[in-house]
Amino acid sequence: MNALVIFAKFPEPGKVKKKVGNVLGMDASAELCKCFIEDLISENENKDYDLYLSFIGHQHKEEYRSMFPHAILYVQRGSNLSENLRCTFEDLLDDYEKVVVIGCDVPQMSYDTIIKAYNALDSYDVVMGPASDGGYYLVGLKKPTDIFDDMPWGSEALLSEQTSALEKKGLTYVLLDVLDDVDTFEELIMLKNVLKRQDAPKTFDFIQGLDTQN
Repeated sequence: MNALVIFAKFPEPGKVKKKVGNVLGMDASAELCKCFIEDLISENENKDYDLYLSFIGHQHKEEYRSMFPHAILYVQRGSNLSENLRCTFEDLLDDYEKVVVIGCDVPQMSYDTIIKAYNALDSYDVVMGPASDGGYYLVGLKKPTDIFDDMPWGSEALLSEQTSALEKKGLTYVLLDVLDDVDTFEELIMLKNVLKRQDAPKTFDFIQGLDTQN
């Protein structure tokens, strides 16, 4: 059995997608984030792997449970993203053969992408999904491995630094297709122009209804 883990901040105004919120308003950016999560859960629920929604802190746990009842809730351990990722893999690989962690802001990530990631782990130690901004939207492991320390999170050098760390440890890896994540207003406009409704219906409906002529 395998597990898919969505890393997602609680969609609270002023706490998520601030660069988008600075243009459209923080309520809109929070609703956008909620749509991202809802579409990912809809795309990946009731599949042949367990679906987890992973977040920081217990204060929003009941709200998460109400908003997203079809995901298993997982409270992250650790004091930073490197520790959050390491602990997630350590915890879940006790019970699962393969674990894949994804970000929540790549609406074009499909079920097929997740299956490709699991299949890749039959032949490689690590699978990664590179984002067009130099980061990555997906990472998968089949054994707990300490590979996340001192990574330049949020930097365009992230993927390069991460693959270098894997090579130094002698780990094999493979990269999936490059996909766009959404952190800025400009990236949201690009998404609006290319997203198909069948890929992420809630996100599609929401951004098509936005006034993006700012």
